[in-house]
Amino acid sequence: CKTCAIQILLPCLALPFAWRCLGAPTLYQARQIDASKGLVLATNQWQQNFFLNGLSWSYLHGQRMKHITTGDTGTWGVSSNNQLYKMVGGNFTRVPGLSLSQVDAGGDGLLVGSTGSRAYCLRTAYARAFKGAGSVSWSVLSSYSLKYYSCGLYGCWGVDTIGRSVNPNSCSQTGWQVISSGSLKMKMVEAASNGLVFGLSTDGKVYLRAGVNAGRTHGTFWSNIPMGVAMRHLSYDLGRLWVVSNAGNIMFCMH
Repeated sequence: CKTCAIQILLPCLALPFAWRCLGAPTLYQARQIDASKGLVLATNQWQQNFFLNGLSWSYLHGQRMKHITTGDTGTWGVSSNNQLYKMVGGNFTRVPGLSLSQVDAGGDGLLVGSTGSRAYCLRTAYARAFKGAGSVSWSVLSSYSLKYYSCGLYGCWGVDTIGRSVNPNSCSQTGWQVISSGSLKMKMVEAASNGLVFGLSTDGKVYLRAGVNAGRTHGTFWSNIPMGVAMRHLSYDLGRLWVVSNAGNIMFCMH
């Protein structure tokens, strides 16, 4: 597969640098993407799983996933019927118990997920310990009904069922704060391992949360990163913002 030759210089007046986006190696009808520590995973329209191998995508054999993630706790995925799997010994192994619609392995010390209305978290020690036998013990977070949940360097972020972004304190039931965003409604928020936080609105626009740091984990405001086309999913790792368009094309952006 060849990378696109087109380079897009994206002006972003609210940010100190412009974002430059390039077409990634082609994955036909891509749907979802996740990146961590240099490993980039993606799924397509048929819920097939792939990893980026140089300038092409290599197929991950086994159970098909609608959502796949990788991080400190390993590689995990959710199937079309919301069953949870973990990659053990090169194969996706069913994790009994909880059914999830979305899972995120990028947090520091946590594996988190959502049923589409309820959020759950699992400590790293328990997530790493699962090798295919037995079950895992999740903690339920009942403070908000979350449809998307992600954790990064400065804690966790989620999106509730009416599109508001919330900034919780990891696995705790306390410390949650609804982020005031006016009429802006999010479909997902991605908290990266370096502390950056990105949002994707319900109309496919990409945002960076400004002012996020250890002393102000909720940041200050959402700053739009113009993309030119509507996006359906995103992930960030090692200086690259990976985005999947509604048309199923993948780009990576740097600034």
